[in-house]
Amino acid sequence: AAGIPSFLIDREINATGVAVAQIVSNNYQGAQLGAQEFVKLMGEKGNFVELVGKESDTNAGIRSKGYHDVIDDYPDLKMVAQQSANWSQTEAYSKMESILQANPDIKGVISGNDTMAMGAYAALAAANRKDVIVVGFDGSNDVRDSITSGGIKATVLQPAFAQAQMAVEQANDFIKNKKSPAKEKQLMDCVLVNGNNAAKLETFALTN
Repeated sequence: AAGIPSFLIDREINATGVAVAQIVSNNYQGAQLGAQEFVKLMGEKGNFVELVGKESDTNAGIRSKGYHDVIDDYPDLKMVAQQSANWSQTEAYSKMESILQANPDIKGVISGNDTMAMGAYAALAAANRKDVIVVGFDGSNDVRDSITSGGIKATVLQPAFAQAQMAVEQANDFIKNKKSPAKEKQLMDCVLVNGNNAAKLETFALTN
């Protein structure tokens, strides 16, 4: 309202014309990448669990839809539980404990973010169930370390480092030259991170 230009990174809003730029990850494309890897790791069959992010968050719904648009094509993959853990590691830990007691025969967990994936993996490890495949979403350093040590199997990198750089460049251009980006909403593709490239991941960017 005060006319101060805003540049959004990683979180989008439904209204247009409020922010100068919304530089966000292509959550749907990223979720499809994660789901394709999950299907492959699962061998296209088995019981699995989905941990969903905060239900009021647009990204939670988009990621879940991206997962299901891939996974639901495989009739031998059966979702036995779907619960929100509100992006929280502690909540994911306790939810995973109860899900595991009710469904001991699960083979995989697909998670709406890395924090919940870490919580789920910790609960599985505590129950001596490191055989269960866990896939996350974000590309955090914590999950990178888990992947390189043989824990969590994969995540999807949101290019937040590049997004932050783009936002600074666009803000600079706007302030100095009154130049707005060509499009307000700018989607950046996500990248699959697994055992092949996890070692190159540092602070939401892949190094060469």
